[in-house]
Amino acid sequence: MKNKLIQWLQWSSVRGKLAGKLLCIYFLLIVLPLGMFSFYAYLRVKHMIQEQTFLAAQNAFGDTCLALERLLGRLDGVIDILATDPLIYMTASNDPRDYSYIHRLEDSDQLAKTFKYLCMLADVDLIRIYVSNDYSYSNSKTNIVQISEVDQYGWYQTASKNGGRLWFAPADYETAYDKGETQCFSSVQMIYNPSSIKEPLALLRADIEAGRVEELVKGTSITENGLLLLLRGEDILLSSDPAPSISHTDTLVKQVQDLTSDTWETIQTEGTEYYVRCKKIGPSNWCIASILPHRDVFRLSRELSTEMLAIVICVALTAYLLACLISRSTLKRIGQLTTIMQTVEKGNVTVRLEPSGNDEIAQMMKSFNQMMDRVDALMEESVEQGRQIQSLELKALQAQINPHFLYNSLDLINCTAIDRNVPEISRMVNALGKFYRLSLSKGREVISLSDELKHAKLYVEIQNLRFENRIQSEWDIDPSADRCQIIKIVLQPIIENAILHGIFEKPSKSGRLKVTLRRHSDGIRITVEDDGIGMDQKTLLKIFSRTVLPEHSTVSGGYGIRNIQERLTLAYGFPYGLYCKSFPGRGTSVTVHIPAIIPEEDKEDIT
Repeated sequence: MKNKLIQWLQWSSVRGKLAGKLLCIYFLLIVLPLGMFSFYAYLRVKHMIQEQTFLAAQNAFGDTCLALERLLGRLDGVIDILATDPLIYMTASNDPRDYSYIHRLEDSDQLAKTFKYLCMLADVDLIRIYVSNDYSYSNSKTNIVQISEVDQYGWYQTASKNGGRLWFAPADYETAYDKGETQCFSSVQMIYNPSSIKEPLALLRADIEAGRVEELVKGTSITENGLLLLLRGEDILLSSDPAPSISHTDTLVKQVQDLTSDTWETIQTEGTEYYVRCKKIGPSNWCIASILPHRDVFRLSRELSTEMLAIVICVALTAYLLACLISRSTLKRIGQLTTIMQTVEKGNVTVRLEPSGNDEIAQMMKSFNQMMDRVDALMEESVEQGRQIQSLELKALQAQINPHFLYNSLDLINCTAIDRNVPEISRMVNALGKFYRLSLSKGREVISLSDELKHAKLYVEIQNLRFENRIQSEWDIDPSADRCQIIKIVLQPIIENAILHGIFEKPSKSGRLKVTLRRHSDGIRITVEDDGIGMDQKTLLKIFSRTVLPEHSTVSGGYGIRNIQERLTLAYGFPYGLYCKSFPGRGTSVTVHIPAIIPEEDKEDIT
């Protein structure tokens, strides 16, 4: 029970430390990006909704204005045609005493046909002419009316007073409706006597039923509480909503009258913002105004933001619950791993874990068990190694004695050859001794280029002594590079390959070898050229490639060259190393590229 309590406390400690980190990671990786994305999406959608709302409002407003202008413009078109018709002037100016009844009847019939044709052509509901003649025509006063019947109405008095082209709305005919006339919108123009331009002869009037205009205005719905108004000054002639939900409509209309540009503008009335647009139509001061409450334009964006916020909260809570469930299992296993590691710290290396799951933590548990097994094996190896140290020390002492024994033996052979007058043996022994001294170089791994060249020359000299001077060597050396350093035994294996696998493979068993050393701005290049048999491309890639490809694995040889390539890469890094060109039947050229490294003591001497 006590052990379980301790394990639970340790697990709780681990969980407390990691839980905060997991919460921060959860916030940074899930909640924060999701919130930022949602905020960005809200701003974009809000902007798009506003643009789409204004675009829809602009299209609806433009279509309504165009339709109203066309519909009411037909009235002006009919009046323009009739205002120039001679029959109108004849009907209005003839004196009944000088004009027979038959002629009057013919004129009235002709005028009725003209009115009917224009009504059908222009889609106008009714055309009338008001004349001042004191006799009646025979067409039941539908199209030709006595001025005396309407001269007491306000609309007629306004028309006769202003004289020009005027539009009238249904509100201007309230008295006339009492006599059964249909509500209508009209275009009216006074006709004057050509002989006396100040004398009115008649009044032309073209009507369109008010219901057709109301259908256009009321059928334009932009937003839920938006209004489309047909205004004449501050008077509202028509409204898209018979009972507007917008308060302070009169105040808004007054502000709309002050607008001069045909664009959407923002106005504010008693703390409420509106988007408004106004456009003049017709020959009078009539205009069409659209009023959109600010809250209507952004209603969809507000609803969307609420929905997005709710979705973000739901996703965040769901993700948090899932993270808690997943982290609970993860933290439990991490706590077990921590407990076992603390046990190992106290010296008990026999404990092991039972991995569970198939994730990285399970891999860590398996790796921990493997590590502990390896620790046990290393501890056993360390005991065995302790027993072998003394034996290795003895072998090291013997390795130090062997070169001295070799040199003494070579000196003895040299003295014997001189005493017996055999100079060839003396030359061979001297060359061999110098060769091995340079090879050992007192245990140093890095030597001067001059020593490396001496080592290579001694190798060529020994080979010539063995094979009767079959190798003609040429050494073209840049003296400025003598003091530079190089890792030892680089040139000798390359020259050995050139002699044994290049020159001696020729039928003549002889050839030429040239070694060139130059110092450049990017380092030192040593080129070894031979006129041997050369190599094909497959062999060349296998021996000199920095990586051995599977298709080259069947080619034998080249281990010494690859060893040099690896040593140069480890010592100097890329791009230093070996580079080779070979032509079958003509020879091979191998270039050693190394950095120009001068020892510190030599730098001081140069200075």
